[in-house]
Amino acid sequence: MIRTIYKGRAIKVLAVRGNPHQRKLVINGRTIHHGWQGDDIQAINWFKQIIDQIEDSGGAGMVAMLIPGQYTEPHWYEPASIDINPKGHACQPGGVCMCSLCTIDDPAGSKARYAPLAPDACRDCHQFSHDHRHNVDPLRSHSYKEPTPQQRAARQAFIDSYQQVDDDPDEATCDAIYPETVSGYLSRPQCLYFADHRDASDPDFHYDARGFRWAAHKATKGAA
Repeated sequence: MIRTIYKGRAIKVLAVRGNPHQRKLVINGRTIHHGWQGDDIQAINWFKQIIDQIEDSGGAGMVAMLIPGQYTEPHWYEPASIDINPKGHACQPGGVCMCSLCTIDDPAGSKARYAPLAPDACRDCHQFSHDHRHNVDPLRSHSYKEPTPQQRAARQAFIDSYQQVDDDPDEATCDAIYPETVSGYLSRPQCLYFADHRDASDPDFHYDARGFRWAAHKATKGAA
């Protein structure tokens, strides 16, 4: 057996009982292979190659766009150095995952499906302390943990960067706001179109910046 730390990741390689040429591979406590073909040194080198490739391809949030294996799972990254969105994918603190499962094409272009986490969200998942479920990750039960200062700062900075005020009356947007909170959003969706919906393909529906669509009769005008 070999245990080592590589770029913040805890790696363990075990021989498979009864199969001397196979190895069990574990990273950050998650078993990713029960019968890998090779010896201990080859297994460690394989881990290092994958981790180097992840880092060279942009790390959490971007790696799925550049590496066919799509290493979006949190166990591939240094613990407490990432955020974990409601899909269970890793991204940079305050950032988003750009894999094909977490993005959609909408009228405003390709946008991340999930909003950045709130500053007080759990260090190891997307939940808050008051409604945290221990089994949010079925393979790794955990209790709520306070986010690191780096996570808090990055999350807040990302949120602040999108709180821009547009005072141009010619560019006024529709004030329709969806009346309910939507999973993955920090606030209720707001229509992205101009006030008269002259750019909307269907003026009877509202669209937010991430492609969320709702019927006009469900919208609230000027909601807080």
